Order: sequence, then structure tokens, then C-alpha cells
Amino acid sequence: MGPDLCVRLAQEPQAAELVAVADPALLAARAAALGLPLTLRQFRADAAPRAHRPAELAVLAVPLARPAQAGRLDAANALYVLDALRHAVTGCLAGELAALVTGPVHKGVINDAGIPFSGHTEFLAALTGGEP
Repeated sequence: MGPDLCVRLAQEPQAAELVAVADPALLAARAAALGLPLTLRQFRADAAPRAHRPAELAVLAVPLARPAQAGRLDAANALYVLDALRHAVTGCLAGELAALVTGPVHKGVINDAGIPFSGHTEFLAALTGGEP
């Protein structure tokens, strides 16, 4: 659901540059499946933010462990979910990204991968030294 939301959000005018922290192949596949145009470009932290252009999305690339299938949970990609969150938090803490919006996270599949995980709120708090 998260990649689909990113693709759909990218179609609309936005007040800020959007940066997806995701696997570019996943975003391209979901755009194709949804029948929506999408141009992906590599996010560069050293470049000035660009105005958002509908149907375009900057991507901070994080690779999937295994290709994803819409509607099917895969514990092999549990680390991908956590890596994407880590990259996004790191970018925010470094001032490279201005804000973070998370997509849906399935706690059960992360736990099925053998990773103790109670939720992304607690995960983000641990990464930032904050409290949930």
C-alpha cells in the first residue's frame, strides 16, 4: 500500500519536493500496475531542493531483498522496511530531508523475520533518542 500511495501522491501538485525512500524498481512497477505516469530521479542530498513536478519523484534508493508482490507479505523484505526508515531518519537528522511521513508498516511480518519490533513509533524513538 505504501508504494501505491507514493505513486498517487506524486501525481498531484505539491508545495515541497517529494523524496521517496524506497526501491526505485518497486515504485516503477507500482506506477505501471496503476497505469500512472512516473519519472524517477535519484535524490541528491547535496543539491538544492527542486519544486515538485507532477508525475515525478526523487528517490533515495533502498533495495528490496526480494521483488515485492502487491498484497503479499514477505518476511524476506522486513529489513528493507527498517532500512528505509533508518535512511529517512538519518536524512532528517542530517538536515538533508525536512520531514518524514511513514507509510503503513506491518509489525507481524517484521516479527516473522525474527526481528523484535513493536511498531515504527517506538523504532523511530529509538533511532532519535526520543520517547514514543
